[in-house]
Amino acid sequence: MSYTPMHPGVPALLIVYIILIAFGIFIIIKMFNKWQERKSKLPLILGLVFISLITALAFLAIGLLETIITGYFKEIYRFTFPLAYICVIIADIILFKFTDEITEKSSNAIYYIIIVGIILSIMLLLPWNWWGVPQKDYVGEVSIRIFSTLSFTIYSVAIYLSIAIISLKAQSKAEDKKIRYGFLLYALSVLCMVAFFSCNILENVLIVFFDHPGYSIFIYIGWIFAFLFILLSYFSLVMPKWLIKRITT
Repeated sequence: MSYTPMHPGVPALLIVYIILIAFGIFIIIKMFNKWQERKSKLPLILGLVFISLITALAFLAIGLLETIITGYFKEIYRFTFPLAYICVIIADIILFKFTDEITEKSSNAIYYIIIVGIILSIMLLLPWNWWGVPQKDYVGEVSIRIFSTLSFTIYSVAIYLSIAIISLKAQSKAEDKKIRYGFLLYALSVLCMVAFFSCNILENVLIVFFDHPGYSIFIYIGWIFAFLFILLSYFSLVMPKWLIKRITT
């Protein structure tokens, strides 16, 4: 079996991952400190969301590090890539649970989300995805990569859009100004994740329909939106004093 050569954009993307991981770890520490201070499970649940996303980034970074060292997308990349997707699915599930908690609603939808998430995780681990394998090596073979990727994207985007709708409805009903802005920031944060996946879709359109080698500007724009998701969702729950002062004056 042959290997796909490293793309020139890989080192720059690895640097982006490392920056996001460092920032994410800082936010996670802050969230767990708030959990201990407040004795509330909300910072803990949101902290678990960030842990899942940072773990996904760590898997991606490990795969790219192997690629930089060897010059090829090899076995570690092929193993860590789907694991990163699965970590995002776990984050999606926990994020929906967090939404139930902050809106003080109990939704049976979480059980369906978990079931679909498990099915998707199994699908992503199947060998017929051919992660990182050159296309010439599986010509004529069964390939489910497009279905796995599309299903994963639809699943995540559907969850984020539903969370945004729930948050905006809660925001319109909230009487306290600080709570209203908290729900608004939370809605904006998950819409940033919708933008993140939209950038990934555009990246794949370039690759599939325009014979683009990948690692276009959309990859980097997408990760900017991922950074904004972490920042805005953190601010929605743990508002700094300067933001509270700006909101209430």
